[in-house]
Formats: sequence, C-alpha cells, structure tokens
Amino acid sequence: MGIYTQRIMNLEIKEYLNPKIEHHCLTLFENGHYPECAHTAMKQVELNLNKKLGIIGYQPATKTILDKFSKGKGIRLKVPFGEEQQENAKLLFQGAFKYYRNYSAHQDRNITRESAFRIMLIATELLNLLDACYLNIDELGGIEEIKKVLEIETDERLEELLTFIDGQWIHDDVCDGFFEDLYNKNFSDYQYNKLFELNMICYESGPYEPEEDEPEPPEEIGFFKLTSLGKEVVEAIRRKMA
Repeated sequence: MGIYTQRIMNLEIKEYLNPKIEHHCLTLFENGHYPECAHTAMKQVELNLNKKLGIIGYQPATKTILDKFSKGKGIRLKVPFGEEQQENAKLLFQGAFKYYRNYSAHQDRNITRESAFRIMLIATELLNLLDACYLNIDELGGIEEIKKVLEIETDERLEELLTFIDGQWIHDDVCDGFFEDLYNKNFSDYQYNKLFELNMICYESGPYEPEEDEPEPPEEIGFFKLTSLGKEVVEAIRRKMA
C-alpha cells in the first residue's frame, strides 16, 4: 500500500467534502468504484451550476461555462479569497471541466483511488464556490426521512415546528422566552439544533417593527427565518395535506 493511499485511509474524509459530494460519492469511493465516483462528483458540479444559472433540462456544462458563465456573464461565485478573484475562479471552472469532467465522463481507465479522492476535493471546492453546500429535499430522503432525523412523528408536527420558529425574534441576545415556548410545544433542543444542521432555518440580524402592545426593540435585532429548503418542506407538507 502506497504512502498516499495510507494517508487517505487515515483521514476522516467526509470532514473535507461538500455535503453533496459526501452524499452522492463517498459510498462509491469507499466501495472502490473510483471512475464512477469521479464522474459523479463532477456531474454534481455540472447539475448545480446549471441549476444556479436557471437552466431547465440538461445542457453540458462545458457549453454552459463558455456561453453563460465566462467574461463576467451569469452568476457571481462565492469567492472567499476576495471579489477580485471572481474571474480567476471562473477560469478554475473552465479548466476543471475541460480536464476532469470530460475525462471522467469518456476515458476513465486511469482514474485511481488517489485521483478519485482529489477529484472529490476539487468538486467540493467548485460546489462551495457555487454556494451549493446543502442537500435539497430529495437528497435528504423526502419528508419521511426528515421526520425520522428530527424524531417527529407527523407532517403536522413538522410544519408546526418550522412555522413556529420562522419569524421569532430575540432581543439583546436573550432567548429564554423563545426556548420556553419551544419546550411548551414539546419540541427539544435536539430538534432545534438539527434544523440548523439540515439548513432548514437560519439566524439573521435586521430591522424589526413591533406590534402595538410589544416593547420597542432596538433598530437591529436577531431573528429566525426559514431557508429556501425550510420553505420547500412546509410547502410540500401543505400540498400533501390539501
């Protein structure tokens, strides 16, 4: 066994992977399906790039990048190294697709364990630049699997939890009242924390206008809101119950 392979085995690999790559590729990697793992990783980048650009149906990402993603066109990437690196990040996409995506799709004979591992990391970087860091409702296994993870028995209770938290605000970082109400509704800290982990709720700061009988809060306060995934789950439950 080579030194590089031994190092890979000693890593907790999933700590370094985008959740989408972990979900779709890690089992393939662990089972030795290295060409399929590499191709699936780049395919995830391709699908999420097209989704980000609002493309309906399949379109090869190499064409997408050239037509709608180069020379300042299309979306803005989430570039942690600074906005001045925006165009360089787009060049990274172009090179990665020409080198990794096309090869893994058509000529996979030289994709080893080591190269599959590197491609998963590269796909992770590209997905992070797209800000595609969370699983969607289907990747999470649908409403039934979400209920199992949250230890909630019914659709109604899941909707109640999400709609209760949405819009709750916290004054001066004091949240005792919020958690008291949460517990009174027989929800738990575990369920509250899991909603953040699943990217179904987020916490933000912003302006708030109180009702007439409420005390006047500061101009900026903290509040909870549903993410796009959280809203999608609520809408799916309501369609199911209609």
